[in-house]
Amino acid sequence: MKILHTGDWHIGRRLNGMDLIEDQKHVLDQIVDYIRETQIDVCVIAGDIFDRSNPPQAALKLVNDYLYKINIELGVPVLAISGNHDSKPRLEYGSYWFEKSRYHMRTQIENILEPVVIGNTHFYMVPYLDVLEAKVYFEDDTIVTHHNVYERVTAEIYDVMDPEAYNVFIGHMFMAEGKASESERPLSIGLSEEVSASLFERFDLVLLGHLHHPFAITRESIFYSGSLLKYSFSEVSQPKGFRVIQTDAGAACRFIPLKQRHDLVQYHGSFDDVINERVGFEDSTAYFKFELTDMQSISDPMARLKLLYPNTLELRPVFSEREKSESAIDIKAADDREIFQSFISQVYGGEMTDYQKEIFHQYFTGDTDETD
Repeated sequence: MKILHTGDWHIGRRLNGMDLIEDQKHVLDQIVDYIRETQIDVCVIAGDIFDRSNPPQAALKLVNDYLYKINIELGVPVLAISGNHDSKPRLEYGSYWFEKSRYHMRTQIENILEPVVIGNTHFYMVPYLDVLEAKVYFEDDTIVTHHNVYERVTAEIYDVMDPEAYNVFIGHMFMAEGKASESERPLSIGLSEEVSASLFERFDLVLLGHLHHPFAITRESIFYSGSLLKYSFSEVSQPKGFRVIQTDAGAACRFIPLKQRHDLVQYHGSFDDVINERVGFEDSTAYFKFELTDMQSISDPMARLKLLYPNTLELRPVFSEREKSESAIDIKAADDREIFQSFISQVYGGEMTDYQKEIFHQYFTGDTDETD
């Protein structure tokens, strides 16, 4: 069997206010094209289909369109679970009759012992589960961490699992040893999120969502697909794509990269070098984050950058060692006027103007008359 493993679509996501719907269409088109050109037996989506529980209309339409293309037009079974970003009731709606077209969506804990069976392959589909949900369902007060949750879940599955079948676990969790990114919403506050890989040793294959790096963990039979796009600048160097696993060759796995419509670029350097194009970038329409020095006296630097790089999303000033030494002032020893002058010099690159002196006297001395 040939399985296409994807996940963490996060449809509806925005990056620093930038709508990514066209970027998401761009990569989903590539997945559809791959399925059309390659003999895929099943498509697995390991959670976080949407970015939030109440996605915008455009996100709903995009997901419906692409699931229809994969499942109905191309005739490929789809096995999907809900992630921690998804609304379970929204994804579950219509799931009973969708199964007639071999679209299997699982969102509820009570269905985890009922595998989807395709040939000799049994898929145990476990949606994202929080600690309280599992504790209440199993009536087990010893469940206090995510590891405890999956310790109980795997034990329950092992009691009913057919050892003669090829058994696949589909889940959405933070596997121990995994590498996190800034764009992943924490699974819990104040509780340990990590789940030990040792719990899944009796499965032939484990396909996971949640961590956005496709190589977040390196195990022979445990894989993350990673996210479709780079969803934060912490992911700037991460590859993005999906996996194809050939089960009749053990668990032979290939990572298929996706071409991004706009890449993410993070640049640290001088504003002067960037604005005068002494540094070059392969794609001027990429999504940029600039961390630049020499900006103190620049008026509206973001607008000037966008003339050259229209998709500049973030600009942060960085002070060079020279600028730090020039602006250094002993706050404890300095008076209000010296501190204010240092601020003006650091931000505007010069002495106080008459207007700034007037502002200083008005707010720091209560006197509007300039006597200096």
